[in-house]
Amino acid sequence: MRISLAWRMQPLRACLHYTYGDSMEQNELKDIIISAGALALAFSLAMAGGIAGMRFLTFEAFLLSLISVSLGFILHELAHRAVARKYGAHAEFRMWRMGIAIALASSLFGWVFAAPGAVYIYPKSDMWGRSSLSKKTNGIISIAGPMTNIVLALAFFAVDKIIPLGPVASLAVSINVWLAFFNMLPLPPLDGSKVFAWDIRLWLACIVLLGLMVGQVSA
Repeated sequence: MRISLAWRMQPLRACLHYTYGDSMEQNELKDIIISAGALALAFSLAMAGGIAGMRFLTFEAFLLSLISVSLGFILHELAHRAVARKYGAHAEFRMWRMGIAIALASSLFGWVFAAPGAVYIYPKSDMWGRSSLSKKTNGIISIAGPMTNIVLALAFFAVDKIIPLGPVASLAVSINVWLAFFNMLPLPPLDGSKVFAWDIRLWLACIVLLGLMVGQVSA
């Protein structure tokens, strides 16, 4: 998921602070690390059975979640960031403190609401307030995240066939497929709504493919 904001609406202080380029600022890196760690902890707790299974929580389970879950989420968001910057917009990841709190709280009951943060995109706009990002560009930026999850799912599946990875591979494949499918739903602010608005045929092809993949991992 990504959130677009008009560049002209940002405070002057923020505009002067932001720079175009590919460097990652210290605060952004901190947000990514905290979000990844919180998400891994939340899934570890949920997989252990929530409050009732906390005594079964292990460091190995945390690492499993970090590799299988957090990697898919973070790379999904960074794909949005990279493509948006390629098109001249400023983009940065921001953690959502309330989202992290909800993820950790829900994990105590054996499930996870996973929304620890998102990439915020600030497109340039002209003097009339028109965004520099076209419908097509918005669609390309949006589809980058789900496509990253599909590539990750296929990569884990392929590597597992060569070097058995055990539960790491099965969890990584499932999580990445579900992340891609959920984000491609045509509901704002999900990625699918921008892809749908750009090219309905491409969106339909993606959602059918993901639907088939979801069926496979759920079987």
